[in-house]
Amino acid sequence: MQLTRDDLTIGVTIAGFFVLSIASLIACGHAFPAMHVWRSGVTSEAILGTAVMAVFLPAFVAGRFSFGYLVSFSLLSAVFGFVWLSFFSGFDYPHAIARWAMIAALAAAIVPLMFQTMPVWRPGLSEAAIKRIALLLLASSFAVLVADISYGANLGSPYSAVRNAVTRPALLNYLTGIMIGAVLPYLFTHFASRSQWMQAACVLLFALCFYPVVNNKTVLLLPIWLPFLFWLFGRFNPRLATVLAFLIPMIIGLAAFAVLGADKDYVVFSAINLRFLAIPSLALDQYADFFAHRELTRFCQISILRQVTACPYDELGPALGAIYRDGNFNASFLATEGIASVGLALAPVSALVCGLILSVGSMVSRHLSPRFIAVSSGIAVQAIMNVPLTTSLVSNGVALLFLLWWLTPERQAEASHQQQSAQRSNAIGVTA
Repeated sequence: MQLTRDDLTIGVTIAGFFVLSIASLIACGHAFPAMHVWRSGVTSEAILGTAVMAVFLPAFVAGRFSFGYLVSFSLLSAVFGFVWLSFFSGFDYPHAIARWAMIAALAAAIVPLMFQTMPVWRPGLSEAAIKRIALLLLASSFAVLVADISYGANLGSPYSAVRNAVTRPALLNYLTGIMIGAVLPYLFTHFASRSQWMQAACVLLFALCFYPVVNNKTVLLLPIWLPFLFWLFGRFNPRLATVLAFLIPMIIGLAAFAVLGADKDYVVFSAINLRFLAIPSLALDQYADFFAHRELTRFCQISILRQVTACPYDELGPALGAIYRDGNFNASFLATEGIASVGLALAPVSALVCGLILSVGSMVSRHLSPRFIAVSSGIAVQAIMNVPLTTSLVSNGVALLFLLWWLTPERQAEASHQQQSAQRSNAIGVTA
């Protein structure tokens, strides 16, 4: 296999991401010890142990872009951070076993995510038909927002208890999560990819209207994150853009930490480097410790199974929060469907199944442009990394997003423009 300049650029950029990830975790250890971010130094044992993660570089260099590529790199970031932190963890669990279990689980997940290429039949919907679907989605979003507001609204801090002050029916909570996680990002991408800038901007403003309902940081960041992804994936090779989507925010957070080191609130640094990058790794550390000493869930966190089987826990997030005192700690399928449900030994098997399920997203979106896939899944990928797979599929609308991708017709003009933009950005990509 002959490597192109793009391939070499991606490999070097991922290696740079690894180095800055370590710097970010070290800084987080100094800034957020209460979050159980372990203070870590640069030791030979940690460096050599974490260097094992370089074995995944060829897969990301050789793999073609897809939805699975996006999810796989997010998982790589989480497992890399966990492997580093595990060398300094003060928790009482078998650290070496946990490291290798998560490395094996990552490998098992990315095989179907990145290399499953089975074609699927698609309906031949017209452009007029997808426009009608978009109009229906807009009307549904408005109806859900009106229903939410009818139960009450708050403009409090996303860190305060006010976010739980209003009680709504479970179905309405599901619909709200679906609108924020899948429908609104899809609508923004639908309009932006057609250069309908006014409609795209209105979708972003409309998304902010959900903040008094959910008091969630995701809603505040959505109008920034989606345009950033739209620019990034229109300017760079999509594989390089995937890495830069992590690397650029990380650099911004580290710069804020260096410049505003005396600011004890660390507003920018905590939002990016802690919440966006470190939390998925910290979750693996805490779940490994929690379930090293307690009964496994055996998937009873899934609502349907909870109805027919006894479950030792009400909700996993609050259960861990009560022990570790750092908030409602939900986590990705590596932690919930993996560590919590089947234990470290069988976590790779669970990760393989989860990877197969999520590979459906790659199958139904392979006809779409990389930018359309990346932007419309901008919130969905974050959900996959921070909540159980079943929750992300249903409550956060990932399953609905897969359906919308399957229905969306291919746009040859956009695909051609994407290819030309990627070619023009080669020189800039090497510099990055």
